[in-house]
Amino acid sequence: MSAECLKKYNTHPFPEDDTSYLKLFDIDRYNKKYWLYKTIEGWTIKGVIRHINKDGSKRIFQFSYDGNKFVNVTKHIKNCPPLHADKLQKLDKDHQIRFGEGEKVSDALQAYFPDSFCTTWSGGCKNWRKTDWSVLRGFTDVVIAPDADKGGVDAAEEIAWHLDEEYGVKARVIDLPNTLPIGWDFADEIPDGIDLTKLIENAKAPDKRSGWENIDDDIARKRLVYIIDSLKLYWDRDNRKMMKEQNINLLYKRNRTRLRVTPVAYLHEQGIECVDGTAYWPSDDEIIRDGSLTFLNTFRPNYIAPVVNVDMNLIARIRNHMKHVLCAGDEATFAYLEDTLSFDFQYPERNRTFAWIFSSAQGVGKTLMFHFLNKCYGKHNCAWVHTDNLVDKYRSFMKSCYVIFCNEIDISGAGNGQKLDKLKELITEDMHPIEQKYVDTINHKGHFRLWASSNKHIPIKPESSDRRIAFVIIRITREQLLKDDPDYFNKLWADVENDEVIKHFYNYYKNREISPSFNPNEPINTTSREELIQIARPQAFKELDDLLKQRSGVFDRDIVNTRDILNHLRYLDDQRADNKQRPRYDRFDEMTIHRWLENIGAKPIWNNQPVSLIGNKKTNRKRYKAIRNIDYWVTCSEITYMRAHMRYKFEVGDATSATDLAADVELHTEGNGTLASKAHVPFVSETPEDPY
Repeated sequence: MSAECLKKYNTHPFPEDDTSYLKLFDIDRYNKKYWLYKTIEGWTIKGVIRHINKDGSKRIFQFSYDGNKFVNVTKHIKNCPPLHADKLQKLDKDHQIRFGEGEKVSDALQAYFPDSFCTTWSGGCKNWRKTDWSVLRGFTDVVIAPDADKGGVDAAEEIAWHLDEEYGVKARVIDLPNTLPIGWDFADEIPDGIDLTKLIENAKAPDKRSGWENIDDDIARKRLVYIIDSLKLYWDRDNRKMMKEQNINLLYKRNRTRLRVTPVAYLHEQGIECVDGTAYWPSDDEIIRDGSLTFLNTFRPNYIAPVVNVDMNLIARIRNHMKHVLCAGDEATFAYLEDTLSFDFQYPERNRTFAWIFSSAQGVGKTLMFHFLNKCYGKHNCAWVHTDNLVDKYRSFMKSCYVIFCNEIDISGAGNGQKLDKLKELITEDMHPIEQKYVDTINHKGHFRLWASSNKHIPIKPESSDRRIAFVIIRITREQLLKDDPDYFNKLWADVENDEVIKHFYNYYKNREISPSFNPNEPINTTSREELIQIARPQAFKELDDLLKQRSGVFDRDIVNTRDILNHLRYLDDQRADNKQRPRYDRFDEMTIHRWLENIGAKPIWNNQPVSLIGNKKTNRKRYKAIRNIDYWVTCSEITYMRAHMRYKFEVGDATSATDLAADVELHTEGNGTLASKAHVPFVSETPEDPY
């Protein structure tokens, strides 16, 4: 429990039944007023103490638990919900919610309106942004009671706008009479003639902010942030979007008559906040630092209410679809898919450097599943893109998401290699240059979970060493699914649209234990993936595979050289010409062979330095690679064994000494370096140093 609390709120929960803070902070001794902030899970994470000094001034401070003891803290706790949030979630959504500025005001409102639920946020008008307001999602009667000062009224309106824009909550703000003294709040004495009930009834949602009336006010509350890399772009915190310089100048036209310079220039004169680039990083921090660079983080978390006891029957149908359709019934693949979802929901701030791609005939529910996951991750965190967008030069969608869904992915055909490299960069890296038309490139910090599907049998051509793709071929057809249950997809779509299913599904994987074998940087090596890799291999590679399997010519040894392989292929074509057959290997070159060797995992021996293994020891030096018994030859430091192996006098596992081998090799070697007993080796290159 403590670990979960620490992860979510960056603090430890108060130990149950431990009230030592009463004595520690002299609460009982001096009869100090205090309040405890509890989370929706029921954890107590913070206390606020209000102390009246002898001179009548007040002192407010907060305390938390550091895992060993209660401590006085000055920083606000991450994601701190409103006061009494543990009770808030138990109320009907039409219950009256009343917000006051400060704990004392909240208590006063509760006394005035006992049938309402009265609460507050921690930290006063300047710290409302540090509160987790998502607990109000769905409530229909929320009223905010501000203090009678500019800061209080402004904060109340900002909160109302925030609740509307982020959670669809139409909060109303009490319009205070201008006869009230500056600084008055609802804990003070109510002046004659003021009807609190009427004030509540007449409260209204603040007008939509047009937002560009007062440039000085906007500067004071740091509305705009300048993106240095872009040279032209500004982030508007109010509307959560990028603004171009010329648009800002136009929108502030009312201010231009009194300004000596353009509005944008005036912003910079007054010290506008600046960052190097942008970020979309699952974190509560608005400013992300990476070394000396700063990034504006525009991430918005997705709130799904916690569930104490997950109803497994409620999510059984969607999990069954995942297992038997998306994972083709394979237990290991299904377990890895479940681990992927658990990792994504539990650690959104960590990068997962592989993508899932599902291939099938049309209509088996791939896109349906993506729509379901789209709600789990949060619609505002997801982008739906075409293949062309994934590998395009301009990928502005990357600025506002960390989950990508791609239907009908196709990384094949012309420019396949370049497209694949772009895709790998998207999946792997957490720093991306984002180009936009008519705007300078922006350095963007973010990582992406990629889910893709295709109706093509070969939507992508990965290499055998590729570690970026988890690939599944779905064998079942839509007809088979409907034959067993004609209402199969209607039921699934009903689950997609059911918020309760979404909530229980998310919470199941949010709290599910991840298998120790799961690696977020390694895809599962499915049989489908192996099949795809083999099908997608270039024809030249397949032909070399056959020769390797047949142990033909130079492939009969564990150690090979590209030039010797090429000469062997030419030798084979010469034989075919003698038999009046067309050449088979005339299109091969050393670079093709080199790429094939890398593809099959061949490794250089002798630290990749030229070495003489056959022929003249001074002139016939080459770079060799091991294609069998790789671990042995890569670590072998005895060149006598290598020379003996090339002369068929030593195989890995032999117990012959190096001294005996040296004498035996010299005895059986002819003047040209060829073995009389194994003269079928067709050709030995005499190139002094082969670059490969």
